Amino acid sequence: MIRRWLGRKQNASYVAASAPVNGRLIPLREVQDDAFSRGFMGKGVAIDPLDGKVASPVDGKVIHVIDTKHAVVIEHSSGVQFLIHIGIDTVDLKGEGFKVPVKAGDAISEGQVIMEFDLCNIRKAGYPTYILVIAIEEQLVNDIECEYREVRLAEPNVFRVVLK
Repeated sequence: MIRRWLGRKQNASYVAASAPVNGRLIPLREVQDDAFSRGFMGKGVAIDPLDGKVASPVDGKVIHVIDTKHAVVIEHSSGVQFLIHIGIDTVDLKGEGFKVPVKAGDAISEGQVIMEFDLCNIRKAGYPTYILVIAIEEQLVNDIECEYREVRLAEPNVFRVVLK
């Protein structure tokens, strides 16, 4: 959903996004990975998860599922693409403990479960378990706004992607 919002930038358009997982929203800069924490992948949020279900933060279309099932890319009707990435360096798990019940081309709804993972398995393997939601279309995205707090799976409007 694209909405108008009166905030730091008057009459800014933004994409409102729901919580993709139960957990605590934290600033992306606190993630222990330079590519994410320094914004090289795009602007976004991180969530320290409480369980292993991940829902789509927006209505959209799945445009890519990474072979190792630790990440999915969704495109919103605004053109903004969201990378939903489970953990740091979890590509090394080669798909073990991950399930993705969607495929490229699927239309999905905000709040629909799109990924599942074994949280204990990732922790046991020694990888950070952050769920990263990155808006990867830099030419469309001005900023990300949210309040860092506890969130519930599919809770609406937990962060906003402010469009240019």
